[in-house]
Amino acid sequence: MQTLVVLLGLVGAFVAAAEVWYGSRERSPLVMLPKQRTAWQEMSAPGAVGWTSVIPVRNFSTRYEATVRDVRCAVRVLYKHDIPAGLEVKASLRAQDPQGHADVRADGYWAAHIVEPGSYVGVELSVWLEGPVERQDQIHAIVVELTYETYMRQAFQVETCEIILPGQFDVQATLPPVQEGDSLLFPIRTHILTDGDTMADVVAKYVMPIAQPGDVIVMAESVVAITQRRYRRPQDVAVGYWARRLCYLVPNVGSLSTPWGFQCAIDDVGLGRMLLAVATGAAFKLVGQKGWLYRVAGLPSELIDDVTGTMPPFDKYIVMGPDEPDAAVADVLAKTGVEAAIADVNNLRRACIVAATPGVDRPALIRSLLGNPSGNAAEQTPLVLVRPAAVGSERSGMRDQSRSV
Repeated sequence: MQTLVVLLGLVGAFVAAAEVWYGSRERSPLVMLPKQRTAWQEMSAPGAVGWTSVIPVRNFSTRYEATVRDVRCAVRVLYKHDIPAGLEVKASLRAQDPQGHADVRADGYWAAHIVEPGSYVGVELSVWLEGPVERQDQIHAIVVELTYETYMRQAFQVETCEIILPGQFDVQATLPPVQEGDSLLFPIRTHILTDGDTMADVVAKYVMPIAQPGDVIVMAESVVAITQRRYRRPQDVAVGYWARRLCYLVPNVGSLSTPWGFQCAIDDVGLGRMLLAVATGAAFKLVGQKGWLYRVAGLPSELIDDVTGTMPPFDKYIVMGPDEPDAAVADVLAKTGVEAAIADVNNLRRACIVAATPGVDRPALIRSLLGNPSGNAAEQTPLVLVRPAAVGSERSGMRDQSRSV
């Protein structure tokens, strides 16, 4: 009997040691990294225009090689109105293998590629648009869905990555101005902004040709966040215990009322702060005061837009608030000379200035934005140029006088 007990003890110790050893193994993933903040190369052919970029699938392990078993792509096109006849969009893939472990095929077949520790294999994605040039501006956005299979010691995984191509077509920039209080507001229509854009470049392209001294350019906070790739698919959010339960304390219309939205808030401001915010909000609600959850959690929790909170194709994502907003407006001012602000505005005549350059009169700007000139639908006007009415009328009179002379 004693021998059996000793034997079982040795077996148990061996199993425990094996589990400790197994748990200490490296678990670094093999991950596709979407191209960020790098302009796609444009291509042209008779009757067609195209874009190409190379997206790495990187092996973060320092010890184990891995295999990209397969990569597939599907393209989805969003149109502004009816689908125009004669337009066709195609997407294709090729491998760029720096190790040369497998043949790179031109027929669209992805040969399984071994990726050494700390290295990568490039996925060369090409998208072609064929059809009459005069109809191409009817395209709202092009979305490519990449599905890739990774095969390694740690796991066999099937992951999906969505890439929204940077805006391809120029649009009518400035809409007719509207007056709000003492200011003239010019909603500015742009192409669909993505993480391939920077706000300073966008302002330089669309605003600089019409800007005047005293103007302020206001950027929608959700669009600034999108250019920083501050958006997540719900299926990519690892929802925890607290998010699944505390989301029921938020009214159903709020962006934190789903476990995924609430988890994004936790990830942004920290679990401790969110727990304190929930407790404070519940206590004040008992005495008839609302909004304390957001006051304690801070502005980042208010700026989260859950699914459907932004225009297509980002309506399927959870969009957080912008990262380092003060630096973002400072960059616009430095590169364009135009005073800038980031604002969160809704249709309930409520406006919040997230960040602004020093020359911006914040109270006056809030008053001018109460009418929500950007709109909350698919207006595609993420920029609003705000001009004091006196300045606008004065310069208009000067132009009239110059014409009469």
